[in-house]
Amino acid sequence: MQGRRGRLLIEVVDRYIRTRQPVSSGELVREYRHRFSPATVRNELLALEREGYLYKPYPSAGRVPTAPGFRFFAEWLLELAELEKAPTTVPAERHQVEPGMLPDLFRSTATLLAAMTKELGFVVPPPREHVRTSTLFVRRVGPGTVLTVAVSELGTVDSRLVPLDLDLAPEELAEAEAFLCRWLREHTLAELPLGGRPVPEGWHSRAALGALAILRRMAERESERGLYTEGWPQLLAELAVRSPDWALARGQALLRVLEEEQAFAGLVQDLRRDREEAIAVHVGDASIPELEDLSLVSAPYLGGSGVVGVIGPLWMDYARVFSAARYVAGRLGALLAGGVPKEEG
Repeated sequence: MQGRRGRLLIEVVDRYIRTRQPVSSGELVREYRHRFSPATVRNELLALEREGYLYKPYPSAGRVPTAPGFRFFAEWLLELAELEKAPTTVPAERHQVEPGMLPDLFRSTATLLAAMTKELGFVVPPPREHVRTSTLFVRRVGPGTVLTVAVSELGTVDSRLVPLDLDLAPEELAEAEAFLCRWLREHTLAELPLGGRPVPEGWHSRAALGALAILRRMAERESERGLYTEGWPQLLAELAVRSPDWALARGQALLRVLEEEQAFAGLVQDLRRDREEAIAVHVGDASIPELEDLSLVSAPYLGGSGVVGVIGPLWMDYARVFSAARYVAGRLGALLAGGVPKEEG
């Protein structure tokens, strides 16, 4: 939508976000100092109402944006923000994230987002299988059983007992460990051939077969935290602008979605398709009933392997949320990148 009608729609949404009250034509003329008359503005607002971008809560009221109206505004603002964004990068933090600190880091990041936006903040951690392993030790603990200790590039530690069909000799186990260390410096576990696929070329020695068995066991999914959220009081207070009962119903529906952490993390990644390295906004998504009356803004970190985001009402302050999401994603990525060892030249 171009021209005067699009400009007026943007102004209606902007005014409604700031006042949370229906917007009249006279108010637009007064606040935005239009040169055309209130009658001209009324005609354009009536056209926007017929097109489904605005509605009147009752006959004598001003107009309120619909989900398509908020969506038009959010996408316009996001496009404007991307045009004005300076091509900058955030340097990695000097201190490293110690093993065991990540849950607190993700939780505090979600809290920071909630505080900055007055909405619900969330953090989706990078999937374990997409993070490279910087150090790996393999030790024999018994016949056909080894202990593996893997340290990821983010500093997380994963240790497990791995049963092997082969009882490797000490020199074969040392060869398998060296094989694993070389492979994991260049690949992630997500790149590993799994399931019933043929054994890859070059993996046919006893040591290599043992290494492949260890890799496949390392790649097996275990229960892991897929989502961190903070800010429920702020979100419910924002939704209660419409009515407390409506806010409670919306909050309960959203909570049911967020309880399935891995499923929600996958949903966010699906919504971000074609936006891997950029901020994405989804406003009143009718394909997901629990999000039909809400907006979701997300931003990637660590090259898109993780996501931070904000969930709020359709009338959230999009400018503030875009700015906060971009800033927090950059700082979280920089902090985590500080724990990634540099490759030796």
